[in-house]
Amino acid sequence: MKFAVLRCSRLPLVVCFAVLMAGCGGSGGAGSSGSNQKNGTGAANFGCDGGCPNLNLSAAEVRLIIAQGVRAAQSIGVNATFAVTDRVGNVLAVYQMAGSPPTTRIDGMLGATGGLEGVDVPSTLAAISKAGTGAYLSSQGNAFSTRTANQIVQEHFNPGERNQPGGPLFGVQFSQLMCSDITVLNPDLAGGIPSGSKVLSSGFTGPRALPLGLSPDMGGIPLYKAGDMVGGIGVEFDGLYRLDREIFDFDDDPEERVAMQASIGYEAPSERVASQMNVGKSLRYTDLEYGDLEPLDGALPVLDETSFVAIPFYFSGVVRNGATFGDPSSGVAKTVRAGVPAAILVDSSGSPRFPTRAGASLPNGAQLSAAEVDAILDSALVTAFRARAAIRTPRDTPARVSIWVVDHLGVPLGFVRSQDAPVFGIDVALQKARGATFFSSPDAGEKLAALQAANAVGAFEDYVTAARNFLGPQALTGTHAFADRALGNMSRPFFPDGIDGNINGPFALPFPGTSGAARTWSPFNDGVQLDLVFQRLVQPLGIPANPPASLPDNCSDRNIVGSRLANGIQIFPGSVPLYRGNTLIGGIGISGDGVDQDDLVAFYGASRRGLDFVGHTTVGDPQLGFNAPIEIRSDNIQPLPYENVRLRYVNCPEAPFSGSNEQNVCDGL
Repeated sequence: MKFAVLRCSRLPLVVCFAVLMAGCGGSGGAGSSGSNQKNGTGAANFGCDGGCPNLNLSAAEVRLIIAQGVRAAQSIGVNATFAVTDRVGNVLAVYQMAGSPPTTRIDGMLGATGGLEGVDVPSTLAAISKAGTGAYLSSQGNAFSTRTANQIVQEHFNPGERNQPGGPLFGVQFSQLMCSDITVLNPDLAGGIPSGSKVLSSGFTGPRALPLGLSPDMGGIPLYKAGDMVGGIGVEFDGLYRLDREIFDFDDDPEERVAMQASIGYEAPSERVASQMNVGKSLRYTDLEYGDLEPLDGALPVLDETSFVAIPFYFSGVVRNGATFGDPSSGVAKTVRAGVPAAILVDSSGSPRFPTRAGASLPNGAQLSAAEVDAILDSALVTAFRARAAIRTPRDTPARVSIWVVDHLGVPLGFVRSQDAPVFGIDVALQKARGATFFSSPDAGEKLAALQAANAVGAFEDYVTAARNFLGPQALTGTHAFADRALGNMSRPFFPDGIDGNINGPFALPFPGTSGAARTWSPFNDGVQLDLVFQRLVQPLGIPANPPASLPDNCSDRNIVGSRLANGIQIFPGSVPLYRGNTLIGGIGISGDGVDQDDLVAFYGASRRGLDFVGHTTVGDPQLGFNAPIEIRSDNIQPLPYENVRLRYVNCPEAPFSGSNEQNVCDGL
């Protein structure tokens, strides 16, 4: 049998002893499925790869999941808070056992200072973010948990492995925010608090915001029915919203244990869990196996109706059914584009939220036309369909991504997503497109300095000076084209990425212990990415006022940057700016698969070769398509403190296309 390594530092001794005893049950059952498969269950292996019918959670099933979680919590002597969401983030239930801790403290386990470090937040909001993370990161082709998120957002991949690059989804935790102009607010839950131009929709329309963004704290896993991803369960009770800084052991984390027991009967397919994926290193789903779990003895408890607690903006207090993903009522409607199964975002009437449009005017008519936007979307979608996925099984299935095109002012011009792409990519792909466009703009330094000067809540470092000391006096003046991979290079606590003890990049904060700085780096305080959105991220949490006088409808100061950073930025790869000659005309952002695949779809999709492949032979530059001139791309920049070191632009897989022997397809683009 497997003996789990138990960490007891966060719980009373009696609770740890109970968990340890529960983990020593030998070959105990794995719940109703009868499976003893590692990290998931064979009973859920329906062969779904994105094409299976979409289902939903009923209110009765939500109650069953909560009751199983309550029974599991009782078995180890704890009182917990539970949340269940559907696939587009609708909160279907929040249940708080009597005596459960009302708050939890954010702690990156690094001794870092500033940002969200040390902030106490309601346990209910932590549970919602955990449940939503399990749902948003997963699909029919992959099942990811908050433990997976923990593994891929830290300064090293893997955490605890020194002198390794940052996690592949470094920064993804600051997405799906309430202030985003893409997430949808249910006005029935707003309690009359104004929300400006925030998108409002009752019913099931998503994607909904997650109160703390995507969560890296253990205790959030996806829920499945017949192989279809239908939601997520989140559990919080230990008083710490934290990271696991060491993944080379196998913990028996109490919150993860309770979440898994709550999910019995709705487990992820064993053939789809993160531990079946390898992105250069194996991913982690849970440290426990379902076979490690003791059966839930005795009758399930009768739920106390008064323990279903209403949460402003999220849950009414009444358990509800979940959305059926892909049905227009979910806000994501199925379609076909360029001969490829796809989906778009729709409003409550079923109308497209982002129909293709032309960009804002530029001198000499350089702006993107609607026909050009359509061509770029077609090219990117087909490129993804041709590409071999990195984070899906079975092998050789197409990559599934979300795709945005924006103009030079960050205004969305068009959107499409592959069938069954993970929901998190909807918001993240737009963050990527906007980030590449903004930082490549002639006025990027001017606007960033103005945002710093106008900041009213939290700190905002002088990133403009730091960037110019690092890259030269012309940095952030439109001289260089920055893809998100380059922005990520500059947003790491060590530069070059992963080399312990080196100085931080100009858009990051110093790593704890490497300087005497008042603010230091952690995944909860990572630099420019958080500073840009901090004021409006914490506002819905009642910080500094409680309750907030209004909800933000833009993640950055609209008076300074309009909608250019309306949902924040992202700092892992998957975007490129778009050009006509030397004129910046917009950006394309991709998210949903491996980061090299995301780079491929953005760069190749905007290229002459990609456009020609789908028959759009008359748009874009004859050699470059809509890609930046080679001489201004960020991979020409040598940072001043270093010799023989350059920023990156994109990194494409060597042989990306299924059924093809083509190598290095991005060379020469």
